[in-house]
Amino acid sequence: MEYNYKTLNLETMMKYIQDNAPQDKEWFKSVAVTEKEIQDKKTGKKKTRPVYNHFKAREEFCKKYMPEIIPVAKKKQPSKAEILANW
Repeated sequence: MEYNYKTLNLETMMKYIQDNAPQDKEWFKSVAVTEKEIQDKKTGKKKTRPVYNHFKAREEFCKKYMPEIIPVAKKKQPSKAEILANW
């Protein structure tokens, strides 16, 4: 299967881990899900709830399993004005 950084979704990552590294399930959960503190509007009490962060999960997943598909920034090309100024 061909993997693409931009189209990688949770289901694909879960299937990859299940098939290739089932011992890393807990690691992936700890990376992908964080606790967010929210305040209840009715009672005013603070409580926490789990929140999935796709960008962080995808980045950490790719760092560990597929570093070759992470996009790399290209070198900045000089502007046309800079080229003409040095000409």
